Amino acid sequence: MAKTICTFLGANTPKGFVSFFDELYNPYSENRAYIIKGGPGTGKSTLMKKVGKAAEKKGLDVEYVFCSSDPKSLDGIIIPQKGLCFADGTSPHTVEPKFPGVCENIINTGDFWDKDALFKKGDEIRTLTLENSLHHRCSSRYLAAAGKLSEENMRTMAPYVNTEKIFSYVNRFVKRELPQIKKEPGRKSRRFISAVTPFGKIFADSTVTSLCSRVIAVEDEYSAVSPLLIDSVGELAVKRGYDVIFCYCPMKPFGECEHIIIPEANLALVSHKSTHASSLLYDRVIHSRRFLSEGAEKNKKRLVFNKKLQHELFMQSISCLKNAKETHDRLEKIYAENMDYNLLGEYTQKIISETVDV
Repeated sequence: MAKTICTFLGANTPKGFVSFFDELYNPYSENRAYIIKGGPGTGKSTLMKKVGKAAEKKGLDVEYVFCSSDPKSLDGIIIPQKGLCFADGTSPHTVEPKFPGVCENIINTGDFWDKDALFKKGDEIRTLTLENSLHHRCSSRYLAAAGKLSEENMRTMAPYVNTEKIFSYVNRFVKRELPQIKKEPGRKSRRFISAVTPFGKIFADSTVTSLCSRVIAVEDEYSAVSPLLIDSVGELAVKRGYDVIFCYCPMKPFGECEHIIIPEANLALVSHKSTHASSLLYDRVIHSRRFLSEGAEKNKKRLVFNKKLQHELFMQSISCLKNAKETHDRLEKIYAENMDYNLLGEYTQKIISETVDV
């Protein structure tokens, strides 16, 4: 039976849009990548959904990479058993071929649009495109302000964190849960399984349960302990031969590992806090307070205030993303009205027969 998971390879962050699209495929291997170019509403996501469903019918595993600015749309799909991926190669996650024709092929949905009709809509398209960019920049500024408060809370808690106790616990945990399985290191991969979207913060908890049945939570409201603990377990797991998926926080995409998934060990460690809406059932919970020295509680009033203010800024950022989506939807409508989807559908079937059906 085909296994499907949902992830994000791009995220709206305090630093703007951050992309992990270099994780899609290895251009130096025999992977095949199809990079799709075209405007909004030109069928890129629909094409990928059809390819993904065809792969599922063949019993193949599929990773659906969703768009953080519109989680109903796809940014990519990965079909690992085929060494195959499809990617929306347009901005903000622009993907360009490194070895065109060798492992990458270009799909241009512009081949199926009415270029003369779109030319006449030029002023409206330019205005909406610029407006969309403004909304995204506004969202990033609010996220940046919220991120500063999050960093302030982490700095406030830092003097009370007993790192020696964390490392001691990590070593015991790894010896107990993750015996050596290979002499050579395993593979590290990066993903987001949470994202800031126009619909709020989304956490793809079904991805965790699809890949493993044992889930251990690290309860840590202010991210004082969990990033170091979870990342350290992941790094040691890699050294012991496990392939590990490191899932980063969209608020700190280059610094905070929120979760790790280790399918070969049937195990995931996830960060648990009030901002994560999750239906996951935990096997057990590791409480961060066991790694904190006395005195941390005296800062609670300031920590709670920062958290509340952070939430307000976060909600303003989401409001900006909603405005961006509304603008993007208007752009999509213009392009959609000037597309020949019948021809695109025929072309999609041709692509499926050349990739999934072989």
